[in-house]
Amino acid sequence: MNRIALEFVRYVLEQNPKAADFVAIYDAMSRAACARSFHNLGHEELALAGISFSLLDTSKLEDLISQAQNLNGLK
Repeated sequence: MNRIALEFVRYVLEQNPKAADFVAIYDAMSRAACARSFHNLGHEELALAGISFSLLDTSKLEDLISQAQNLNGLK
């Protein structure tokens, strides 16, 4: 997994400690991308790092969230 993608998700989890389920985390990630609050990266740049906000295939995003939660000690 791309290091930038993983660090983005870790950042979102740290900024949104009450986001516990996939929908809440996805919403927080989308807000962070829209606001470019993580190193000024938006949806396009995050897509290049491997983060897709497509709801048609969420399995990769769920795996990435799980990895970030494990690294942050949330799982």
